[in-house]
Amino acid sequence: MTPLVVLVVVLVAATVAGVVGWLWWRGDGTLRPGSGEQVLPADVRLPEGSFGGAATLLLLTSQQDDRSTAVRSHLARLAQAHPGTALAEVDLTRHGDLAGRYAVTRTPSVLVLDGDGRLRARVKGAGDAAVLARALDAALDPRD
Repeated sequence: MTPLVVLVVVLVAATVAGVVGWLWWRGDGTLRPGSGEQVLPADVRLPEGSFGGAATLLLLTSQQDDRSTAVRSHLARLAQAHPGTALAEVDLTRHGDLAGRYAVTRTPSVLVLDGDGRLRARVKGAGDAAVLARALDAALDPRD
């Protein structure tokens, strides 16, 4: 191969990698509707009684993720401000099978459950306080 062909191949590969990375990053912190499936504490390796009567903010983290602290803090404030809302946390480093089961592609991620444990909203990545509040609103006021 000539040096020009090698250069073109390297440039194309770098461009493709950059576009894929940008698309992956762009989805960080986005709010998406939930599937409505029911999630029980045992389904995510938590003890009975871990979920709230009105809503649950289920934080899915990993040991490698340093953004979980900020998200946990936002979620704790939200749970405290809304009676009957619980904050529960699952470390995917220890329970990696749950990442596939709940389609978690980035940590931290938040699954927002209503009082019946139905998945009403999800936030992929580190959502800001406003996004997390809108996610909780979706669980507290589900419009089936």
